[in-house]
Amino acid sequence: MNNLKYILIVFLILFAFTAFGQNDDMKTEGEKVVAKELADGTLYGADITADAKILTVGDILADTTGFSGKTVVVQGDMSELCRSGGCWTVITDGTGYIRALTMHKFIMPKEMDITGKKAVVEGVFSVKEITEDQAKHFAEESGKDPSTISGPQKMYRILATGIKILK
Repeated sequence: MNNLKYILIVFLILFAFTAFGQNDDMKTEGEKVVAKELADGTLYGADITADAKILTVGDILADTTGFSGKTVVVQGDMSELCRSGGCWTVITDGTGYIRALTMHKFIMPKEMDITGKKAVVEGVFSVKEITEDQAKHFAEESGKDPSTISGPQKMYRILATGIKILK
């Protein structure tokens, strides 16, 4: 009986170390900025499909239902960047904006100067209603004043697999 008790204790200790090790891996995943320098820009995440039709933000916003749930490639100006983690950016073309979320699978340098930068984003497009608190959180992360936000917000988003910042 004592042997079974010791085996159980050893098993629990090994399980605890395994669980903590996985937790640490999950915490650090995506925290390193890994960029791939290309002739036309800097790529974060997966390659952009070379032969994909490049859309504008206006193209997508004109038919949100048609593009919802589909993989898109969109090009536009970077207007915001997550300053706390580098995990999202906002792309615009003057007609509206789409938030490109990396879901922490990759990140961009949060200190990056996005002034005048254009980006190409690939990922799955969707429309989601977010709470006032979530909208204020995004505002805080981009350095904007969260007190200007009131009520739930409609968020046009791309769950990005790759973001290329053009030269």
